[in-house]
Amino acid sequence: MTNFTNFHTLDPEAYRVTMELHDRAEREQGFMGFVFRWMAFNGWMAAVTGEERDFEMIDAMAAEPRMVAAYEALMNDDGEFRQRVDEFAGEWPVLSVSSVRAKLGFDAFRRLDRATLFAACAAGNIRMRPAAWAGGTPAWDQLLRVIYQIRCNLFHGEKSERSMRDRTLIEGANTILAMLVARSGCYGWHDK
Repeated sequence: MTNFTNFHTLDPEAYRVTMELHDRAEREQGFMGFVFRWMAFNGWMAAVTGEERDFEMIDAMAAEPRMVAAYEALMNDDGEFRQRVDEFAGEWPVLSVSSVRAKLGFDAFRRLDRATLFAACAAGNIRMRPAAWAGGTPAWDQLLRVIYQIRCNLFHGEKSERSMRDRTLIEGANTILAMLVARSGCYGWHDK
């Protein structure tokens, strides 16, 4: 069960580290901006969910009513945010690099063009986010899980700032996460 006040009652040093990561993300560009932003968001999620494993934090945040409501309000009332999310969703689905490597080989991204790769992924039951993406306006849980998949691919996969697609996905995830945190004010939330 989430408790937003937990973030404000952390050991002061742990709170400071999260906020320093957030501030550093504001000063960084590209991949490193996303790395710092994700680390700050992950620290906040750990505090408010009380979970230790990333997938448990993601599950808790994906179902958190206050986060769902904040996301939906931004999608309905903030044209710039909605436009960014819609553009970002136009790049979906996002493949799991570890699943591609395990089932198609480490050279799959170099060996196969995008259309052939996606066909092979469909035939090989490769994990992707969102699963069974048909387009449209993404729900909060889909957006969060895609951003998390991008984080996993960056931290554990083969990503390059030279790849236009990798840059597009990481910059999109970074921008949307920054807008979500700033415009929802979620780092300042308390429980009533």
